Amino acid sequence: MGYDVEITRNPLFSRKPGPKITLDEWFNVIRRDPELKFFISADAADYGVDTALWIAHPNGKESDSALWCCDGQIVAKYPDEPLLRKMIILAARLDADVVGDNGEYYELDEEGTLISGEIETLPAFKEQQNLLRLGSILYGGGSTKCDVFLTRIQEASYDSTTRIVPTAFALKLNYYSWYLGFITAINEKRTKDGAPLIQVGNAAERRARDIDFLIAYSEKHPDHTFYHAVCALVHHYKNNPAS
Repeated sequence: MGYDVEITRNPLFSRKPGPKITLDEWFNVIRRDPELKFFISADAADYGVDTALWIAHPNGKESDSALWCCDGQIVAKYPDEPLLRKMIILAARLDADVVGDNGEYYELDEEGTLISGEIETLPAFKEQQNLLRLGSILYGGGSTKCDVFLTRIQEASYDSTTRIVPTAFALKLNYYSWYLGFITAINEKRTKDGAPLIQVGNAAERRARDIDFLIAYSEKHPDHTFYHAVCALVHHYKNNPAS
């Protein structure tokens, strides 16, 4: 008994109906995620293994980080906000939804804020939802936390005197290139769909302004991923096309 939250594709509850999540799928997710590790119980020889621990949970308690596969769903009991956020990321990889015992959905809005409610009351964040429904897995700079981004760009210089470009500037360009790659991918899909393209430009002044925005967002939301900072920048230009 108690309050359970599930990662599910159950057609009765999920907006992404599909087959049950298999142990093979779940094990593949665990193996590919360095923040997850298998939990081997004392009864594993009799009952097998179906549980993972999220070892990056802020409080480090096993009881608050356990996720297990049961009847085609990934379950957590009384998950707190950090674990719910992790479940949303895992659900995207499994093309599934995060649903509570009372039928409420959990997801992140365009600014990375955790929201919940009945499907009719949740706002539509089309760009983000379309990406997540593809079961996308983040790679590169977009997968890092905003506080990591801030730490990296604060480094003063390379150790080697043969490097003439400061580390901070080089890393800013590296992360900004991830943003441009994200826009390129969106435009590629929009080209196929006949939708209007996102215009960015590459002027130094615009680039500096964009990087300042990404830094400001990261300072405000250090626990979000850099991907969420990029989504916020895209949303900013959508609402302020003349800026």
